[in-house]
Amino acid sequence: MFKKMLTLLRSKLANDVAPVLGCSPEKVLSLLEIPKDVKFGHLSVPVFWLAKELKKAPPLIAIEFATALNGKNFDYLDKVEPVAGFINFYFKPEVLFKNLNEQIKNESHLGYGQKGAGKKVVIDYSSPNVAKPMHVGHLRATVIGQAIRNLAETQGYNVIGLNHLGDWGSQFGKLAWAYKKWGHEFPFDKNAFESLYGLYVKFHQEVEAHPEYEQEGAITFKKLEEGDPEVTALWKKFIEISMKDFDEIWKRLGVKHDLVRGESFYNDRLDDVVKRLQAKNLLIESEGAQVVDLTAEGMAPCLIRKSDGASLYATRDLASAFYRHEELKSDLNLYVVGIDQNFHFKQVFTVLKKMGYEWADQCQHIGFGMIRFKDGEKISSRKGNIIRFKDVLNQAVELVKDIIRAKNPNIINLDLTAEQVAVGAITFNDLVNDRVKNVEFDWDRALSFDGDSGPYVQYCHVRCVSILRKYGKEVPTTFAVTPTSTEEVELMKKLLEYELALSNAFQQMKPNIIANYLLEVCAIFNRFYQNHRIIGGDESLAPARIALVNATRVTLKQGLKVLNIAAPEEM
Repeated sequence: MFKKMLTLLRSKLANDVAPVLGCSPEKVLSLLEIPKDVKFGHLSVPVFWLAKELKKAPPLIAIEFATALNGKNFDYLDKVEPVAGFINFYFKPEVLFKNLNEQIKNESHLGYGQKGAGKKVVIDYSSPNVAKPMHVGHLRATVIGQAIRNLAETQGYNVIGLNHLGDWGSQFGKLAWAYKKWGHEFPFDKNAFESLYGLYVKFHQEVEAHPEYEQEGAITFKKLEEGDPEVTALWKKFIEISMKDFDEIWKRLGVKHDLVRGESFYNDRLDDVVKRLQAKNLLIESEGAQVVDLTAEGMAPCLIRKSDGASLYATRDLASAFYRHEELKSDLNLYVVGIDQNFHFKQVFTVLKKMGYEWADQCQHIGFGMIRFKDGEKISSRKGNIIRFKDVLNQAVELVKDIIRAKNPNIINLDLTAEQVAVGAITFNDLVNDRVKNVEFDWDRALSFDGDSGPYVQYCHVRCVSILRKYGKEVPTTFAVTPTSTEEVELMKKLLEYELALSNAFQQMKPNIIANYLLEVCAIFNRFYQNHRIIGGDESLAPARIALVNATRVTLKQGLKVLNIAAPEEM
């Protein structure tokens, strides 16, 4: 059982405050807030909820209870102050410092919780389409998904990362037909993936002048569905070519999947979906198609089979949900997919509920906003109107190299560090945003290394490492003096909030909570660094200040790890 950091102090405070307020400790815990400004305390309890019962103004209630609490002389509290309708609690610096140093020992599992202990979460993320390059639009599904996967692990869940590869559908009939017609025009032997994508774009360009090509593609896809050896071999070739390109990008991002279960994986499971719906008397015919009526739920019918017998995304996602729950034994099933698919997943989850599956409530669509260009135009793979992620990353690496050479010409591992910083810059630039908001893609902003950026956090980590290296000894574990300055106490308090940031980020499925937390840590640490001599100052305070530097280093490193960003030791 991992011990929590600020949670221990929160629980103790709740147990002691509850009798005075005349409520349960659970009630106090639900009310506890962390003031944004440390001058208003380390924890705070609003008393507005008592105004009606006590028939008094909240500021007066706060004064009365603060006076009563101060009279208790709790040995871990420095003071209790009433401000407006709040009771503000200040912990003694030595209590904060002791808790921080105790918890920082568990570096690899810093801030971990056990909410998900014994439970399994299956998370579907990245999941690109075969034959289409991973562009900046795919970045969000990839980095947000991986970060949420990492967050789930910090909460004790057993996690299975699933790649729901787009490897089936009519587009493969079109692509196979196009390959046989124009494949010889492309250098597949030298640049297979670029050729494959070029073929994809060419088909959609040609079909505008020759709409009959659509029918040719449909006929070829039907052959694929029927298991035609030649078309099947081409389909497998397209997947192999695409996966090689995808794997290269995932490796650079540090992204991992435990299972690849493309849409084709569910081909032999679709009849089972239909049978289950028929057994529940939920499948009806509508204009030759088979649908589930969702009128009572205020939605359009969910289409299961087209009039020609073809399956749809809903059919496959129902099959996938059964697989994840029944075979992978998921307790929580997460789909990190664009917010534009919200209605689709709402339909699918509603169908599961109508079928009587209680576990449908554990299926969650983790939607995210889209990436658009400055002029508002959407990204389009068919038109070739994309900015490839590989190009963005390569350009970022070259930019970082120039910056590092100027600042640190003697750096030993330039290539490795530049790669880590470039990936960090692009990843952080995405994750610092609330995932539900649309993001405008801007080259300058994506590659910026100033202000609230990934490199800013990485450099703060480097500064901590540099101070510890200069100190040249083991990090102290015993201290004659406790830091008590405003900057030091504020830093202790913020570092102790890390486990709450992890918990809140997972609960809301929002990695930006961690990204912004790390920025706050850096800002507070830099104020501490600028206002206090860590080495060469007050010798009695040096051990404690070194311990604070180390605690900051550990927290930044672990927080970056959750965001799937490396923490370089030199820049």
